[in-house]
Amino acid sequence: MRLDKARLVLVLLATITVVASIVSALSFDPRKVATYLMMGLTFSLTSIIVYYRKMEFLASSATHTSLLAVITGLMLEFLTGVQFPVWSLLIGLLIIYLAGILIRRGLEPNNTSAIIVASTSAFSVIGGYLLITSFPVSYNLNSLFLGDPLLLSSRDVFLVFLVTMTVLIIFILSMYEILSLGIDEVSVKLLGLRTGVYDALTYTIIGLTSIGLLRVSGYILQHVLILLPAITASFYSRSGKELILYSIMLSLFSCSFGFLLSLQFNLSPTGLTGVVLVAFMVNGVLRRWVK
Repeated sequence: MRLDKARLVLVLLATITVVASIVSALSFDPRKVATYLMMGLTFSLTSIIVYYRKMEFLASSATHTSLLAVITGLMLEFLTGVQFPVWSLLIGLLIIYLAGILIRRGLEPNNTSAIIVASTSAFSVIGGYLLITSFPVSYNLNSLFLGDPLLLSSRDVFLVFLVTMTVLIIFILSMYEILSLGIDEVSVKLLGLRTGVYDALTYTIIGLTSIGLLRVSGYILQHVLILLPAITASFYSRSGKELILYSIMLSLFSCSFGFLLSLQFNLSPTGLTGVVLVAFMVNGVLRRWVK
């Protein structure tokens, strides 16, 4: 009975997601609606990895890293002619890999996160000031903070597609090993699994998501979109499979419904997506308390 109820809820969420997406696509640019849904899928997969690997600290610091990486990338694009997404991904992933190396060398994860957040935040302020005052870059910096899925360029759409496909492929091919490391790392090491490779893949997923999707999600809401899907799903699921399904569906539902509401009320799509996710989380917490 419980399993049937869980399936019914998933089917209901999927149905509303499809309907909301179709209505949004008919009212707005279908390409941008699809891009926003791809963003939701990518964040949900990353959230699952972060939840099982207990890397919320790294995910939170990655959002700060992404801001610095994109600002630096914009300046380097002006100086070198190489498009800023290339620079941003290279710089951001380098910083996240460095954080991973520090953790593997024994530095306490929370301390590593504090160092990354403090240093990248300081340099982001300096970089943002230099970008505004010294570089004739015609780029709306507000979109980096608030997200701007309604005004995406063809380059933005292609980047989101590329990030989504890369994260999806890595997730499908290495999901079992990465999640097993989070559940029982000692046993996995005893079985001879090359944990360093899957740690690197985990860092890559977090980095690609936070840096590649910053223009769409915005710096402020990234924390919500990358952390809440799996955490919220844990209040509704009773197994690992259900958690994965709920995480994906809740993220897609929140994105489709949030996007539709934004068109109706002329508000931020990312903000409304975050509100929907938070509402599900609050309901899940209350349900857990009642039980």
